Amino acid sequence: MISMRFRGNTPVRRGLVVAGGLVAASLVLTSCSGSSGGSSAGTDTAGLKGSPIKVALVANISGPSGEAEAGAAKVFEAWGAATNAAGGIAGHPVTIVVKDTKGDAPTAQTMAEELVADTSIAAVVSDSSATEGVVGQTLSDAGLPVVGGEGYSPLVWGKLKNWFGITTTFPQVVNMQVASAQPVGGHTLSVVACAEDPSCVAAMPLFEGAAKAAGDTFAGTVKVAGAAPNYTAECLSLVKKNADFVQLSVAPQVGVRIVSDCQTQGYKGYFGSSAASVTSSLYSAPGIRLAGGLNAFPWWVDDAPVKHFREVMTAQKVAEKDWAQPTATALWATGELLTKTMAKAAPAADTAVTRETVLGAYTKISGETLDGLLPQPITFTADQPAPPVNCYWLFDYQNGAFKGTFAPTCPK
Repeated sequence: MISMRFRGNTPVRRGLVVAGGLVAASLVLTSCSGSSGGSSAGTDTAGLKGSPIKVALVANISGPSGEAEAGAAKVFEAWGAATNAAGGIAGHPVTIVVKDTKGDAPTAQTMAEELVADTSIAAVVSDSSATEGVVGQTLSDAGLPVVGGEGYSPLVWGKLKNWFGITTTFPQVVNMQVASAQPVGGHTLSVVACAEDPSCVAAMPLFEGAAKAAGDTFAGTVKVAGAAPNYTAECLSLVKKNADFVQLSVAPQVGVRIVSDCQTQGYKGYFGSSAASVTSSLYSAPGIRLAGGLNAFPWWVDDAPVKHFREVMTAQKVAEKDWAQPTATALWATGELLTKTMAKAAPAADTAVTRETVLGAYTKISGETLDGLLPQPITFTADQPAPPVNCYWLFDYQNGAFKGTFAPTCPK
């Protein structure tokens, strides 16, 4: 469950709820203490004579709930290596500096201040959902462009200038959970939420409102403790309620145990999982039937841009568990957008690419789709927050295979 803390209004749109308040959508995000670290990737620049384009990847590599983000960081590093092998960006090599937030707010804030002070950093990619709200204003005020990645906080994405979001934004990251139920026959919806974090339960009114607005029955929320020996009682409760779609608002490793116990108790419906909670540890659970929405492109389809993505992952020896998830495809699309954008705007090889260069290029992006890798045409305007990204990809998963097309769903 992706947790996002903010305040706002609660308007209602056709069929689905658009809500504010304290939100948790897919993965529980907690924090731990630690210090910021850094490592460089994509530095094999033999034969490239241009000045480097230095990009900081801000990622939750080692913190709690960092499975998806740590895997996606490997994908972005592979993008950098493949880009340099292909000649860089207009002759400029890409240097990726990886910063591990550990999902920890103080660590992330210190790291953000260090990045602002390091004028060699031309851009940032955000891959740490737990800390984006902490660093958002710091990076925005400094004019340090955040050129994509993945995130959810509406106090950052679509709110702050210089944050160029390319994945589905709030409230559709919540709404798409409910939207994914009906195509697989889910009409009596329930939620299994973590008992340890209040943000898990706080999100449930949003889901309930969306379900009712869509004409579904909301069968209630069942709270579970991650340390519980089993979930027999909770699963029997879901079966008794005739639930046929159960949204998993728990960490993936807990979700795997819930799926197993509920199947044992006779649950026959689908489980819901969306955005960053769609990880291989969850969808590889034996016999699972899963449905949800993706905020970045599906990795299994055979459309040319996605086939190219898989070919690069194979060539760069990235494990499938790391690239076969939406956080990873979000970072790949981020890299491809950087390549296309800066290829048009990069200066002469002996001229430095600065954050001002990047800002000037990104604010000229208009109607860009990256041949379908982006959920909708993307346009950015100078000194304005990025517009909302409302489209997403629906999927269902059963018998070990994903179903879903390259065509996104765009609510009206």
